[in-house]
Order: sequence, then structure tokens, then C-alpha cells
Amino acid sequence: MAANQQKFDFDQAKNLESKLQSEISKIEADLKKMATMVEGVRSWWSGGSEEAFIGNFQTTKAEVVKSLNVWVDDYKKLIQNIAEIKRQSDADLASQLKI
Repeated sequence: MAANQQKFDFDQAKNLESKLQSEISKIEADLKKMATMVEGVRSWWSGGSEEAFIGNFQTTKAEVVKSLNVWVDDYKKLIQNIAEIKRQSDADLASQLKI
């Protein structure tokens, strides 16, 4: 066997895309729970500064969610691009082997 043997499982690549999106969904759910906890400070904190605290958390949460989604979308696209390159490479090789 050649030391430079390559392999690529297209199903595993597709599965990874789904898993990445699933993990982002879990993180978003956790952030939503955290937001509920942060909003709960109203029961023991008043005077106006609590609203700034809550607002800051909500803004940061939105930025984190947006960044995570951009990040995972970039990796999903990368996986798709790699899979397409592999398919094309395999097709090119197969066409060269035809007699």
C-alpha cells in the first residue's frame, strides 16, 4: 500500500455537517436558558442598572449566536466544497482509466 493513501467518506462528511448544526442548536438553547436566568435578576435587583446588565447580556448573546452561525456555516460550506472537489477528482481519475 502507498504511504500517501487517501480516503474520504461522503456520508461521514454530510453527517458532520448535521452534527455541527445540532451542536450550534444546543448552544443556542443553553444561551436562551442563560438569558432567562439573567432576566431573573429583576426579582432581586432594581434601580435601573439591572436593565443595563440584562441589555448587555442580550446584545452579547445575539453577537455570539450570529458568530457561531457564521462560523458553522463556513465549515459546512468548506465540507461541501471539499466533497465536491473529491467527487470531481474521482470522476477525472475514472475518465482517465477508461480504455
